[in-house]
Amino acid sequence: NRQFRLQSSYTSETMITTDNVLNIVPKHETVNVLYVLAVLNSKLISWFYSSISMIAQKDDFPQVHLSALKNLPIPSADKNQQDILVALVEKMLTRKQAHTAAVAALADDRDEIGQEIEQIDAQIDALVFDLYSLTEAERALVGGKP
Repeated sequence: NRQFRLQSSYTSETMITTDNVLNIVPKHETVNVLYVLAVLNSKLISWFYSSISMIAQKDDFPQVHLSALKNLPIPSADKNQQDILVALVEKMLTRKQAHTAAVAALADDRDEIGQEIEQIDAQIDALVFDLYSLTEAERALVGGKP
């Protein structure tokens, strides 16, 4: 359940979006966009965003404004840390596609794929917690398992 969580996505395709979709275009090649995607989709950033934004929980899905996004603290990470998160995001994107296809086909493995997605999500959250050096108590406050 991603209610009250920021929801970011990635595409390599050229798209035209409406004014209620915010796009991020990387300025620095030293930061992988999939690393930023992992951080933005983490429980921690959603929790933080809800804490700093007056309208984050106005509806079922967070209201997102550029001014608040600019205040999100994206942590510095070395290439190895980025690569680990990028690999998990790539795996997540692949499994999400497989899950969508399995649900559409009513395939028997759709629940198994859904569980894999939850496990990958938890791994990403744990790594993001590590990037911010959260204590066990802070992880529990955010909703991560201690």
